[in-house]
Parts: sequence; C-alpha cells; structure tokens
Amino acid sequence: MLQADPYFWALGDSIVAKVSASNSWGESAMSNPGNGAIVVTIPSPPINLLNNATITSDTRIGITWSDGVMNGGTPIIDYRVSYDRASGIWVTLATGLTSKSYTTIVTLMAGQYYSFKVESQNSVGYSLVSAPVTILAAVAPY
Repeated sequence: MLQADPYFWALGDSIVAKVSASNSWGESAMSNPGNGAIVVTIPSPPINLLNNATITSDTRIGITWSDGVMNGGTPIIDYRVSYDRASGIWVTLATGLTSKSYTTIVTLMAGQYYSFKVESQNSVGYSLVSAPVTILAAVAPY
C-alpha cells in the first residue's frame, strides 16, 4: 500500500520507497529502501506558434514557438515540426531541432495555405502537439 500522497511529489523529485507483503500469515518486514526514482513525464506542448514574417515569402515559411508550461522534469532535447497542405494529412518536416524556430526547406506553392504544428521531446518522450497555425505562402509581386 502506498503510504504517501502522490500529489505531494514534484517533477524532478527523487522518491525512495520501501515495500512489505502481507498474506493470511501476517505482514513481512519492510524491504531495504530503493535507490530512488526521479519523477518525470512528457513535456507540455509548445505554445505561441507564430509565423515569422521576416522569413515567410512565396517559397518558404518561417515559424517560431515557445516552450510549454513544463518540461516534464527533464530538459527539452528535440522539437518535431509537421505540416499539412489542407489535405488532413500531416507530414513531418523536421526532427532533431534544438532551437525554437524553423524555416521550410520543402518546395512551397505561392498562394497556398500551410498549417504547422510542433511537438517537444524530453528524455521521456514527445509532448502532445501544439495548437496549429495556418500561414499563407504569399504571392510574389509581379
């Protein structure tokens, strides 16, 4: 039986536990304490996903974002960027990003809308996806 309130623990805390067993004959002695486990989880999704207007043109789109509310107890080590061209099918554009910005390197069509979403990753795994942002690849002036 757990004898501590799990809501008391914070991300990054080290938890050391002892256990005992019980059956119809009684209860065993407590075990030796474990070596400690660190409380961690996946990070919050990135927030403030925005068009970087200084980069966006008819052939490329730049986006920026901020880290979510929590990192899950371990540092963010990667961002994954995906996009959709109004087809409902999300395609991963990049992984292994360490900065909170991305510029497309795929061929874009001027006048087409593209939606983007970002996930952050820590040592536990990827976050849920950010709220998507839809950006127009501007039509080049003639």
